[in-house]
Amino acid sequence: TTLSASVWLPGPAEDGPYPTVVEYSGYTPSDPESAGFADLFGALGYAYVGVNIRGTGCSGGSFDYFEYTQSLDGYDTIETVAAQPWAQGNRVGMVGVSYPGISQLFVARTQPPSLSAITPFSIIADSYSSTLYPGGILNTGFAVAWIEAREADAEPAGQAWAAGRIAAGDETCAANQLLRLQNVDQTAVVVENPYWTEAAAGAVAPRSFVDRITVPTFVAGAWQDEQTGGHFATMLDGFTGTDAFYATLTNGLHTESIGPAVFPRFVEVLDLYVAERVPTLDGARTVAPLLAAGIFGTDAATLPEDDRFAGMSFDEALAAFESEPPIEVLFEEGAADGVP
Repeated sequence: TTLSASVWLPGPAEDGPYPTVVEYSGYTPSDPESAGFADLFGALGYAYVGVNIRGTGCSGGSFDYFEYTQSLDGYDTIETVAAQPWAQGNRVGMVGVSYPGISQLFVARTQPPSLSAITPFSIIADSYSSTLYPGGILNTGFAVAWIEAREADAEPAGQAWAAGRIAAGDETCAANQLLRLQNVDQTAVVVENPYWTEAAAGAVAPRSFVDRITVPTFVAGAWQDEQTGGHFATMLDGFTGTDAFYATLTNGLHTESIGPAVFPRFVEVLDLYVAERVPTLDGARTVAPLLAAGIFGTDAATLPEDDRFAGMSFDEALAAFESEPPIEVLFEEGAADGVP
């Protein structure tokens, strides 16, 4: 099965290698006209690779919600990207919020040897309990609509950017639509499984396998998340397979996990465990207002003025970071009301 991927480098390939991150989901990460994360990580000095899971965008295959084959595809994706000459150290990290955040958990449990770290934001602990049937009640406010949207995206040429590629003569993208009529009817699966069962829900419950994740992991999420919910916090003690686990919990809604209060720690984790360099917020200060404008509709993004690891060696910075409490709880003014 051929997966669609787009690569953005922060400079010429011959000037590499560059620390590299992968975003992997059924949204539009491999749309070559997309911006957002590609611009963000380029400004931070990272190569960014956006990959569409099978059955979405210009990727081949059919679509089924987090089937195990997607996890194996993710394993192959990490190893393929890490083998590129522009990938620093032939190792890569993973990034993403919500769908591409959750997908990191599924890929990391397969333990790709070239995966250096994951940063899953706004995630779920259990597809059934977290979002689909919270409290046993079908979530028609978000989950059902999200599933219907994913089914529409997975139709042949269901994403506008893929249809545009096909219209422009992309024969590979066109050929990759041929198996879409074999897509699983996700709505029917929801209706036919109103109760949690191991067969239907267990396979797509990250809480059941996060203990198999062995790489450094940074989870961030909000208590009042209106989409994926705050249930993710119930599995934080399940990440027993890694010696480097960090989490930031805050009040706020779905996008608060990538907000200014969390962003500095996000950059620090990537710099320490993916780029293997002393963390600096110099590049982050440049892109933070753009990130805030795109997500929150304001350019009032304030980051710390001083780089707290300035003057340290890499080993000193890593030791200082790892000596801090692994889990932090924030309360942000201006975020959704409520105290954890």
